[in-house]
Amino acid sequence: MNLPHQAPIRFAQEIIEKNEDFYIIKCSFPYIPTLAMVSEAAAQSSAAFAQDKKEPIIGFLISLKNIKKLSEFKKEDYQIKISKSFNFGTMTEYKFELFDEKDTYSEGELTIALKG
Repeated sequence: MNLPHQAPIRFAQEIIEKNEDFYIIKCSFPYIPTLAMVSEAAAQSSAAFAQDKKEPIIGFLISLKNIKKLSEFKKEDYQIKISKSFNFGTMTEYKFELFDEKDTYSEGELTIALKG
């Protein structure tokens, strides 16, 4: 993924699945994540929607809402499913779920504003 983030705060690693409505992103953390780390990983995952652009696009995390921890985080590797729920000009709201092959661990919504 085309992100300016470097280790240890680059959590979104690669696009696993691309769909018309959503992306699934492989996310890896340096240790068992906190809810703040999961929220940052979701924000980084939103960059998947801009991967086809020729020029890099800078985005800013504007808000987080309805962030929920559904299960205890027990490992370092997960997947995030992210989809657009609303777009207004340069601002987009996304919904996300952090999951693995067995369970969903977290979900929420975030808003990203693109530098214009």
